[in-house]
Amino acid sequence: MYRYFIHPIAGLMFLGSSFGCVLPKQFEVVQSNTVASALNTNEISYSSKSNRPTTKKAIISIEGEKTTITLKLYAEYRNLFTTYFPDKDFLPEGVSSGEGTGVRFITNFGGTKNNNAYVSISFLNSLQNLGQLRRFVNGKSGLIATNKWRVVNRTRNAAYPWAKERISFRQGRDITGNLYLGQQNGKVFYVITHYPLEYGDGFAPRSDVILKNLQIGS
Repeated sequence: MYRYFIHPIAGLMFLGSSFGCVLPKQFEVVQSNTVASALNTNEISYSSKSNRPTTKKAIISIEGEKTTITLKLYAEYRNLFTTYFPDKDFLPEGVSSGEGTGVRFITNFGGTKNNNAYVSISFLNSLQNLGQLRRFVNGKSGLIATNKWRVVNRTRNAAYPWAKERISFRQGRDITGNLYLGQQNGKVFYVITHYPLEYGDGFAPRSDVILKNLQIGS
């Protein structure tokens, strides 16, 4: 059996996309196009998460124009993962309990927060292997069905070393995104990118930076 768990302060449901998606009652656990980003070659490379610098630069391409941005290390749950994110463009919100841990990086483009545009990373303690994760995602009352996402593509040729499958979806007429099934260093998890179609040119390269810098476990 699976069940919900609720953020005690915000009152937002964690299960699903980490804060905001509707989830089936029986669960008891706690971009369109990928745009290439490249790390600045002047940055120092570290192999250990504990030694990752607190900030660094990245070069992203938006509408064919290269832009240098500053990234900030996110290490609130470093026992599970670390990553980098453009701190001028995203606001991280995390929650953890005995049932799981999730973080949502919510867009804050131009100082305007939009809860419909985010990257979420979720670790559910009751999901111990990739088979369990696939059933959680694809079941009749699973993550996809309950959130009424329409799957438009599935591929196991995902762009990131931790990603075992990418499921592209649409929600209504205006929302698009990707659901990644992840497994690395003995941990299974899922990642969701979710955003309005009009955000595509700006959202995709910035979210790609977060996912390319994602390091799992030790």
